[in-house]
Amino acid sequence: MTGWFADFFRLAWGLLYWNTRKPWFQLRRGRARCPCQSPSDSGRALETHCDAVVHWAKARRFRRVCPLLVETPDGWRCSAHTADVRPFWRRAFAYYGGSLAAVYLTGAIGVFIFLRVVGYPVNIIQVTWPPSWHRVGEARGWFFIEKAKKAFAANRTGEALLYLSNAYEFDPSNYAAGLTLAKTLQSGQPVPSNRVYDRLFREHPDQRETTAEEWFRALLARGDFATIQSLARDRILDDTAHASVWMRALIFASRQSHRDDVLRALRDSPAPAATVWRPLIETELLLLAGRNAEARLQLDHTDWRRLPPYGIYYQVSQLLVLGDGFAALDQLGSAGVTLDDETRITLQLAAYAQLDASRPFRQQVDQLLGPKLSLPVVKILSTQLIRQPDPVILDQLYAKLQQDPIPFTTESAGIYFSFLCAAGVQGDWAKFHAIGRIISEGAGISPPFYATVEAFFRGQSTSSRITSVLPALPLPIEVTYALIERYPGLPPGPSKSIP
Repeated sequence: MTGWFADFFRLAWGLLYWNTRKPWFQLRRGRARCPCQSPSDSGRALETHCDAVVHWAKARRFRRVCPLLVETPDGWRCSAHTADVRPFWRRAFAYYGGSLAAVYLTGAIGVFIFLRVVGYPVNIIQVTWPPSWHRVGEARGWFFIEKAKKAFAANRTGEALLYLSNAYEFDPSNYAAGLTLAKTLQSGQPVPSNRVYDRLFREHPDQRETTAEEWFRALLARGDFATIQSLARDRILDDTAHASVWMRALIFASRQSHRDDVLRALRDSPAPAATVWRPLIETELLLLAGRNAEARLQLDHTDWRRLPPYGIYYQVSQLLVLGDGFAALDQLGSAGVTLDDETRITLQLAAYAQLDASRPFRQQVDQLLGPKLSLPVVKILSTQLIRQPDPVILDQLYAKLQQDPIPFTTESAGIYFSFLCAAGVQGDWAKFHAIGRIISEGAGISPPFYATVEAFFRGQSTSSRITSVLPALPLPIEVTYALIERYPGLPPGPSKSIP
């Protein structure tokens, strides 16, 4: 056995050594002796001893290095004349290649067995074929996603977060895993959440709009207005199809943060995507500076129809802010199809409420509640009730919701939470608890959650900012805007700017 092992290592070395010496001998023919034949012999075939085999335990094994060695009645001899001694690189490569392939396959099969025992859904091709190795990372990612789903179902949030982190680490191309991780982290761990969102934004350009929208929702719920300003500015400069949405987000964030530096920088930008918004930005800067008279002139004399759709919305909403509901209604009536029905009705209700025009206000509400109840109607009225509480309208909406119940689903969850907040703003705890029970049955949310939300609306929370509870509430953007405007929790002060 010892001799076999010794010859094995001699073979591994000899395949390289002798196949290197022989070409060197051929190049230096006549000036160097043959490296493997005995110099005392004739050098003729079948008569010359092989010096290379002297130390081998069995000479026959050397034939794997050089097949020129043959057995004769006189013993082992070289079958080639000295001049014909040559290397056998193909044989060497075959042995080395075969050995490497055997080691590789053995290791790959071992890895495959290990991964399957752990539970990763991989197949043998994905493990052994290098172009398919990325599939292993994907399989590991999906494995941890399934474990995260089970952990979430069992209400083990910490464990689920760990699994989601592993899933995204093993498979960064899995956009769904990264987005779920970012959304789950957004409430309790905002900094890691922002990092994941930023990575998704950079590494998945085809999903950039979706990422930006989800990121914005998370930032808005947390009240991270500085990051919203940066994100909105970048999306506006990218000239996306949703530039109006991002401009509204930028205006809202600038007001809440009392900073106008991003608006000033955007106003001065030469980019075509920014210059189209210059009249609106200049008007907003005047309002932020408290120069309302000059801002009103801008509102009256700017052709807002030349701006993207948000321009008309901005003009009407700012007229309401300045207390001129009649002018707001006039501009709204001439807006035509620039605004969608939901936006137009929302502004109409706000104008009627400001003017204390109860009759047209009630008529508009009756028109909304006349047909079968829909999700947009609940959202519109909940938003209005948050901005301007009205117990009569709240009763009407609640009665309609009981008459035309909307099944609690992922799609309808937002309007139930919207009504919950409207009831909380009104202080109608009977309706608050009734809607809370519907949500609990549909989403399985624990009572402490409602206790936290109720404590906020009762004024018993440690924080006066609605953003302390918003991250846990899946609300429509319009409702979130209304709640932050009602409960900003920030002391009023002059806007800050960078000259």
